[in-house]
Amino acid sequence: MSISLNIMYKGKPTAGIEFYDLLVQSDEFTAELGKVALASGKLEAELILYLMRSNINGDFNKVTLGGLINAAEKNGLIDNNLTIALRQVSKQRNYITHNIYALFIDLLDETILEKANLLDSDVHTYLERALQLKENLNSLADIIRQKK
Repeated sequence: MSISLNIMYKGKPTAGIEFYDLLVQSDEFTAELGKVALASGKLEAELILYLMRSNINGDFNKVTLGGLINAAEKNGLIDNNLTIALRQVSKQRNYITHNIYALFIDLLDETILEKANLLDSDVHTYLERALQLKENLNSLADIIRQKK
């Protein structure tokens, strides 16, 4: 059941596990995070196909996104600008999918996502970050798919 942002969130200062719990309870955020995972898989698959089309041999089905980017770069298949964009989106994807909990229990310093001075309504900010990341992953997958 989805709860409207203006009903659930009141602009109350929220931190740590309490904010993490709000993220988990947000159907909108968790759905968008799922779409990030799907878009990430799309990008990985497009990179694998591109490597195969380019006659690059390897067992790419077990390689991480970073490893696929490395293989494409090493073989001269992507230019510097695309490499930078792919590495940035990979870093953001890894952070949002693997490190949010660690961020809020102070195992990680604040880098990509904010953890200090948050309000409960900042769940919307996290939602927007996930939405933008999904769009970036899909756009990069489309760019890779168009490469010959």
